[in-house]
Amino acid sequence: MKKVWDVNVNGVMHTVEYRAGFGAKVIINGKVYKAKTQNWFINMIDYPIVIDGAEIRVVAIGNKVDLAVNGRYLGSGEQYVPLNKMPVMANVFIGISCIGGFLLTKWLGFLIGVLFSFLYAKFGLQGKNGALIGSFVACIAIQLVLVFAVATLLVATGYYG
Repeated sequence: MKKVWDVNVNGVMHTVEYRAGFGAKVIINGKVYKAKTQNWFINMIDYPIVIDGAEIRVVAIGNKVDLAVNGRYLGSGEQYVPLNKMPVMANVFIGISCIGGFLLTKWLGFLIGVLFSFLYAKFGLQGKNGALIGSFVACIAIQLVLVFAVATLLVATGYYG
């Protein structure tokens, strides 16, 4: 995945590029920097850049990437919110959903946990704690229904007990 922006700072054009693959990279005017994710389960990058006094941030959540210049996202026009402002509860929910999903139903449960993790990040950054908790409850409910469906299938086919 590759995303490129041309940013005008004090009349001088600068190129900012984000590349993801095996490790994320931020390329500023041809100079390459490694960017590390802030979460084990989903890609969450908030890479700061200062060019001639302008504060620029490359923000990636999953495969959605945007550039914030002086507190505003270029793509959406919304106000920039630092990823470290995400409530701890959202990160805990991400871990529980992914690890718990894997322990319950292996990779399918893990995948469900990862998919819901994007909602947790979105709602956490927006400050919608009710929606955050509701999506966590929905994720756990779906994973538990999946566990009972798999167990019922195993018993019905004679693999279990």
